Amino acid sequence: MASERVVYRERTPWATWVYLVLWGAFVAAALPLLWGETAIPLPGGLLLAASVLLVAALIQVLFGGTTVLVETEAVRVHLGLMPVVSKRVRYEAIRALESVRYRPIKEFGGWGIRGFGQKQAWTARGDQAVVLHLVNGRDLYIGSDHPHRLEDRIRMAAGGHLASSAR
Repeated sequence: MASERVVYRERTPWATWVYLVLWGAFVAAALPLLWGETAIPLPGGLLLAASVLLVAALIQVLFGGTTVLVETEAVRVHLGLMPVVSKRVRYEAIRALESVRYRPIKEFGGWGIRGFGQKQAWTARGDQAVVLHLVNGRDLYIGSDHPHRLEDRIRMAAGGHLASSAR
């Protein structure tokens, strides 16, 4: 896998409101450590407040949005900016693929890593995805702001032997 070459990279961040909720919650948790009746004397309070904000930053870096890498041998999708939580699908395991609009809340209960059984989704926001129809009968939805471009890049990297749709 060290010889894998990335031929296309796509990043889909969380929706803006998710960042606002994340940072709002952590700032609200950090401020009482510095001001008011519950304030902790310096430098301890400042260190503790900075630690709380560091946790928010780590959550954003590790889990914020999705990154899709179209490699020479496979498609890899991972959460955040670092591939701590990831999924890799070799081109031989893909029967067909297509760009779709779907209903993330109705079909999967929301965004993120969702789904059990025959359908799974890796999404950060929106209602567009590239669906990989796998040879094992499962479908993998990869959320994208530019699904037609992502589909084209996967096809080019796979050598064009993938079908347009499984249906």
